[in-house]
Amino acid sequence: MLLQADKITFGYTDIPLFKQASFSINEGDRIGLVGDNGAGKSTLFKCLLGIEKPYEGHVIISRNVGKIAYVPQSLPTDLRDKTFADYLLEAIPVEERDYSSWKVDVAMDEIGVPQEIRGFPLAHLSGGWQRMALILRATMDEPSLILMDEPTNYLDLEKIFKLEDLLLNVIKTPYMVISHDRKFLDKCTNKTIHLRGGQVISHNIPYSHARTSLLEEDLAAAKARENEEAEIERIRAAAKRIHIWSAGRNPDMDRRAKAMYTRAAQLEAKKTDVYVASKREIDFNPDDIKPKVLLRINNYQVVAPDGRPLFRIPEMNIKKGDRVAILATNGVGKTQMLEALMRAYREPVVDSVNKTEMRFNPQVNIGYFDQHMAHLPLNKTITDYIQDLGKSTQEATKLLVVAGFPYKMHTQKISSLSQGEKARLAFLGLKVGKYNFFIMDEPTNHIDIDGQEKFEDAVISEGHTCIFVSHDRYMMEQVANKYYQVKKGTLVPVDSVEPFYKEVMMRQDIAVFDAVKSKRR
Repeated sequence: MLLQADKITFGYTDIPLFKQASFSINEGDRIGLVGDNGAGKSTLFKCLLGIEKPYEGHVIISRNVGKIAYVPQSLPTDLRDKTFADYLLEAIPVEERDYSSWKVDVAMDEIGVPQEIRGFPLAHLSGGWQRMALILRATMDEPSLILMDEPTNYLDLEKIFKLEDLLLNVIKTPYMVISHDRKFLDKCTNKTIHLRGGQVISHNIPYSHARTSLLEEDLAAAKARENEEAEIERIRAAAKRIHIWSAGRNPDMDRRAKAMYTRAAQLEAKKTDVYVASKREIDFNPDDIKPKVLLRINNYQVVAPDGRPLFRIPEMNIKKGDRVAILATNGVGKTQMLEALMRAYREPVVDSVNKTEMRFNPQVNIGYFDQHMAHLPLNKTITDYIQDLGKSTQEATKLLVVAGFPYKMHTQKISSLSQGEKARLAFLGLKVGKYNFFIMDEPTNHIDIDGQEKFEDAVISEGHTCIFVSHDRYMMEQVANKYYQVKKGTLVPVDSVEPFYKEVMMRQDIAVFDAVKSKRR
């Protein structure tokens, strides 16, 4: 046993985030910690690390445990001026750096960090490379245990594959990871801890199997609860009949009735706990439109902000009900394409001389989801935001509660919300707007698995039309019914996402091989 949580309870208010939580981390464990946004996952990590002290219970760390490494959700601001290489080097004890600095180059080679960015300040790198730097740093000093908070956030598919390879084939250290990436959890974990309703439920299996087991346990508990309540009702009804028959004239019958009432109360106190999920809805209720073709693109060149050509779209016709995933690695120009679509929505592009066209059907009403949620008015309260979309105070209150925002939060400014809460509010904004065409950039980045599933179900079951960019493999496979991939500077239709996965993994293998070969020279 490396670490044990022994009946720990903690919360920032009178209602604890988790109560009597118990579990252990052992050698060989690769644990996925799963739960809704706000369930207390990051706070649980803080308790394990000693940053927060549980007000009940204990965190017990084995004597043979050395360093516990921690990968936070974002890069600490005081480290942003460090270069990639120096940031890793600082994780090695000072007295070992002269003869262990080679570990830094080996670590960067293993995930294919380009030579040209190794000397760059981290502040100048993408969020994806910053995440990889955080993860690599955690491994440098040979820790006994690693705690990782949302390691796949901001990673493109290529980096996710690199991370998976690192965790499965290079790092032998036990770890516990918070993640909403279902494919990642299934591939990189062998145990799952669900944190919900203030309780932890552990299964010695990866996420998808653990989710199935948890649902089966919930059904069994609900059935047991139903039988218990039926038995309690039967005993109470029998006690009531005996009491009526006795009418106070038969002491033996009165004592029997009293004993039966006592028995019913005892059973009531011991009823099986049944988890009831909080009601949260994500749906968009799109305005219906009759035209079949909603977007036409011909011979359009997507360009970078500085005017550099990125890739060409020879032809794309989007019809009602099409759910299009754009496949390309980071830096190719996916986000620039979505921004170009929004510009064309405001002002159609029609150039008859060059036969260039990008225009939407006039009946299209676009809902746009920006992965950074920059469109949200941070200085407004969440109630004001919904009211500004045309809803009364009463309507806004009801919508917010149903979306999972308790009444006490309604006067909070949007700037105070977590990234997951901002994402949920952004989705609610899409619903209130009653849009019929959605353009979405990494829509599931910050929402929990329950929210992802509700979002996916809404998109599929309600026949939405959308174009989206995502590195969430589960979403791409389940939601999209059309795929377009950037190949050799051209966006072309492809039949499935699997060949793209293989190309990304092959590109990753080549990059690592080239880095190792260069090092040997």
